[in-house]
This record gives sequence, C-alpha cells and structure tokens, in this order.
Amino acid sequence: MKRNTLTLIALFAIILMMGACNSTAWDELPSPIASFVDEYFPFGEVESYTDTTNGSVVQIKKGATLTFNKDYDWIDVNGNGIPLPQNFLYDKLPPVLYDYIESIEHVGDVYRVTRTTDLITVKFHDSEITYDVDTQTITYPAA
Repeated sequence: MKRNTLTLIALFAIILMMGACNSTAWDELPSPIASFVDEYFPFGEVESYTDTTNGSVVQIKKGATLTFNKDYDWIDVNGNGIPLPQNFLYDKLPPVLYDYIESIEHVGDVYRVTRTTDLITVKFHDSEITYDVDTQTITYPAA
C-alpha cells in the first residue's frame, strides 16, 4: 500500500512538472509586445510567436500578423483580410495621416500598415497611400 502511494505521488509530481513546462505562445511574448497585443487585439488568441534575426513575428489566430523590430516597435501590422482596429490607427499613425484617412472615410478600410524610418504605407482594400515622415506628405504610389 505504501509503495502504491509513493508511486502515485511521484506520478502526480511528474504530471505537474510537465504541465509547468508547457508554455503557450502568449507566455513567450516579451512584455512590450504582450502590451501591444493586449491593447490593440484584446479578443484575439495568440497562435504563434517567432523570434527572428531582425525582430519578432506574432500571429493572431484567424487574424492579424504583427511584425516588430529588435526594439519591439511595430513595423508591419497585416490584418490578413480583416480591417485593422481604429484605436491602433489613431494611436500609432501620425495625426496628419490619420486625419487624412478619416477625411476620405477609409478608417474602417485599412487592412495593412507598414513603416520604415522614412515611410508609412497604408493599404486599403483596393488602393494604398504612402506617407513621407520627413515631409509629412501623402501620395498615391503609381500602379
């Protein structure tokens, strides 16, 4: 009886340790990325998190793909066919760019935003605009 009890306790301990070692993609997120996901995609489940040589990629289940640089700044937010959250656009785009998108009534039609140090590209359903960070000018790239 004593031997069965010890075996049962050891088995239970092993099961607990295995469960503790099993981490989800959410648990792997660095704090700045977790805050970003929590604020702009609070209802999405993190499907995967990948660390790359240039930064990180987060895939939201049945939703956006988020790409961050080494400093955890977003560089690409792709809705993968789903419009991006308005609060993301309002908070993360320069006011001139956001106001322009709002003036053409396309706030609910933004599917992807990418940025470099010089440019921000906003992709709509059937067109895109480019914002020059230095000159604060908005252009429609040639087709």
